[in-house]
Amino acid sequence: MKKSLLLALIAATAITFTGCADKTEQSLAEKKKQEQIEANNNLPSWVIDPKVEGGISAVGIAGYSKHGMQIMLPQAEMDGRAKLAGQIQTIVSRVQKQAMRHNKINDLDDMENVFKQATKEVIKKMPLSGARKMNQYQAADGTLYVLMVIEKREVSKHLQNMKSTYEDHMREAKMTRESLDQGMKVLDDMMKELDEEVK
Repeated sequence: MKKSLLLALIAATAITFTGCADKTEQSLAEKKKQEQIEANNNLPSWVIDPKVEGGISAVGIAGYSKHGMQIMLPQAEMDGRAKLAGQIQTIVSRVQKQAMRHNKINDLDDMENVFKQATKEVIKKMPLSGARKMNQYQAADGTLYVLMVIEKREVSKHLQNMKSTYEDHMREAKMTRESLDQGMKVLDDMMKELDEEVK
């Protein structure tokens, strides 16, 4: 009897402490969530909406480092440049699909694959060293935010200069003369639309 009473007492104590631990964990999580919301409300507007007239922009982020800005700033700038490349690739891919829809393509899958590979190469060769840091902010928790911008005209110029990359990929794919002609028409339409998009 004493043994079962002792076991019941131990079980009740364990349940009580578990319940308290759960409540403590929940309140800590809730507190952390509230602190994050407050921290986000204190961020500059350009961190939330990084739009810049005449440019393509992105926010690079670097966590706090005890080594300071000499480590954090290059990391944040590199993160911003990677995000810029992603945005440019998204723009090019969207315009490319629009150009393909406007033209009737016989071997659409093959053409899409050729353009996709060429776009990867074009974006990889994009001189993002031309992107510049326009703003920076360090939050109370040490996180560094930088606003990176590249001029739209620079992007447009690079894309026009890389037109031959698409032509080379189409030739290497050994497309038929008809498919090659269709591809060149898609490429011309795509370049016109890109020029409008990134003006």
